Amino acid sequence: MKLYRHILLLIAITLAGTLNAQNKSQQILDDLANKTNAAQNIKVGFNYEMDNADADIHEVTEGSLIVSGDKYILKIAGQEIICDGKTIWTYISDAEEVQINEVDLDESFSPTKLFSSYSDDYDASLAKEFTENNRNYYLLQLKPKDKNSSFDYVHLQIDKDKMQISAFILYDFDDNVFSYIIKEYLTNVELGENAFSFDASKYPDVYVIDMR
Repeated sequence: MKLYRHILLLIAITLAGTLNAQNKSQQILDDLANKTNAAQNIKVGFNYEMDNADADIHEVTEGSLIVSGDKYILKIAGQEIICDGKTIWTYISDAEEVQINEVDLDESFSPTKLFSSYSDDYDASLAKEFTENNRNYYLLQLKPKDKNSSFDYVHLQIDKDKMQISAFILYDFDDNVFSYIIKEYLTNVELGENAFSFDASKYPDVYVIDMR
């Protein structure tokens, strides 16, 4: 569930562009949001890394995410989470089961709630500009205002020339670092008419847990 929360945080930051930022950082977020929202949909492939140096932990896995407004498809770690804006299907391949839930706009994992709350909940600042492998980047730091937040801050790395997120790195209070490194970034991909719903006919042996 923590991973799911991070992904929705990434979606919201990418699309919102309304964080409480000053000067150049606000302009960067606005430019990022404008370009992102101009696309009908976005598909990203990413590496997810979890590191804790003191505990000698380094975990890496791959994932993909398709976003279109409040609709999304997240595939990672043997799970496929599909949301059509009203219903969420969570398919777990190892268990051959799918859990069905309604989207609760008042609960903390709702993208809609996340999109609308950032101007009140977070401060953004430009940490630095740098060049790596002949690419130019901005590094923004996002700091939650809530003292009871589950994490300390987020670093958002943005490709200056493409105006696209290239990395999203979250630092919590237990010295854990959660990194999402974007490997592929596509816009306006062709999707089927029912792309954002679970097709049970493709999984004839799936066990359905309907929690609506």
